[in-house]
Amino acid sequence: MICPHCLKTIEDGASFCPYCNAYVGPGDGPEHTEFVFCDGCGARLSPHDRTCPKCGRPAPGILSKDAAASDLAAGRTAGFPRLTQEQIDTEVPHAPASAAAVLSDAADPNETCVLPAFDKDFGIPKVDMPTPVSLRDDAQSSKQKPKRKVHPDEDAYHKHKRHIPKPVIVVALLAAVCGGAYWFVTTDPLGVMPGFYSEFGHAAQSTFPSRQKGEQTQDDVAKVDESDGDDTSDVVKEEVVLTDDELYAKLDQIYQTILSYNTEDQIGEVITSFNSGYLRSTLSTRQEMSQSAYDLRDRIKQTQDELDNLKYQDGTVYAEDIEHLKQLAEWMYERVDVICQSWDISLSIPDGESMSARQSEILAPMAQGGNSALNQYDANVGAWKPRQRS
Repeated sequence: MICPHCLKTIEDGASFCPYCNAYVGPGDGPEHTEFVFCDGCGARLSPHDRTCPKCGRPAPGILSKDAAASDLAAGRTAGFPRLTQEQIDTEVPHAPASAAAVLSDAADPNETCVLPAFDKDFGIPKVDMPTPVSLRDDAQSSKQKPKRKVHPDEDAYHKHKRHIPKPVIVVALLAAVCGGAYWFVTTDPLGVMPGFYSEFGHAAQSTFPSRQKGEQTQDDVAKVDESDGDDTSDVVKEEVVLTDDELYAKLDQIYQTILSYNTEDQIGEVITSFNSGYLRSTLSTRQEMSQSAYDLRDRIKQTQDELDNLKYQDGTVYAEDIEHLKQLAEWMYERVDVICQSWDISLSIPDGESMSARQSEILAPMAQGGNSALNQYDANVGAWKPRQRS
């Protein structure tokens, strides 16, 4: 026997072709002029399909009593019970007439879906949406507070959640952080702020020493008061004009002071400390040994200021002696100042650097100054001693 659909040889008396599944039985066999749908998944089936290509369920009406036993044994429906013709007729679904008008052969025959009821007027599916609880007409609605209307895109069966805007959350967090920091600084629950303030003050003082005013202690106040008293007394003394005898005594005292600067204990110690210390590798040692030179220069400067502040009578006979003493003090200051300049260069070199490599740089101020101040001082110091005149 040859299948009229696929033209392949099949067994004689077979009701369906095992190759194309087409019905080849007697003419009074089951024929479906309408669309056929699977009872299990609702997929549309071809009138010649024996089983659903989606779920494998037998197509409605294929298990008739006329089906051959060999065909059932070879097919995928052998595990299903045999149906009677009455059961087949009652179980075959009948698609609504409007579905045939909407669906066409271009639709996917394997599409798995259950067709909803169609609106006859517009030809679109009807979806019965349950009325939200918030929109129901209730007898007590007039007595209660009006409920919020539900948006069409909103889920009517779940409670609406209010979302807080992100900027509000950010502002609230910043306010909480700033408030917590202010509370911690003002209350200081851990007792760490005094130590923090002291450390910060020390760091600022070491970084910007010139900007620190400092706090005056009682000792400082006492010193200031004493200095004010001294300044007052000095002002009183400055206002007193010295006579010639008083002026001679004062000039002789200043002359002896200038001579003391040129002794072994003062200028000699400065020179010895410089020669033995300006090439020391340790900075602290150099600082300690240079202090004598700076102290001597400050004392000579005080002597110069004392000479400049003398008040004496006009036309005094000791005017030339005053100028001589000023010149002697100036030469002594120059001798010590060049040593201090060399110390400045030596102290600017940090620990770890080679001092001998910069020896010429350190001695440069002394080389430029020369011995002119020393020679002139030695040549005139004896002749310029003040002598009393009548």
